[in-house]
Amino acid sequence: MDTSEKQIKRIVLDRMERCSVCHRGFEPDDVHVLSRKSDMWMLMVSCGECQARNFVAAVIGDGDAEEAQLALRRLGEQHVRPARDDAIENEGQIEPGNPISVDDLLEMHEFLQGFDGDFQDLFRARPAREE
Repeated sequence: MDTSEKQIKRIVLDRMERCSVCHRGFEPDDVHVLSRKSDMWMLMVSCGECQARNFVAAVIGDGDAEEAQLALRRLGEQHVRPARDDAIENEGQIEPGNPISVDDLLEMHEFLQGFDGDFQDLFRARPAREE
């Protein structure tokens, strides 16, 4: 591993510190370089405890942040779809639906930030909506 790779991993770990799912502290071996260009690195940070994965785009110097966002979106689609397709193929009973979008993930992230862990209240019967 070259010096620049160590530096990038350290920067990513300084900002991520812990798994958002199980709160285990990340270690350098949890950061995997997926691709590398002169102005952008694509990385995956995977938790050794719960296997949650996070995709990170590290934009270097004058790199294009919009290009990094698009690359992250494509990367997420590549890694989410195969797992979903395998589940459909193996189960046979799952009806295909719409793929999870970036907006779906952001909405869930925002919901979980305010969620207090009370599942009974969350799943308590609610009145039917009028349409």
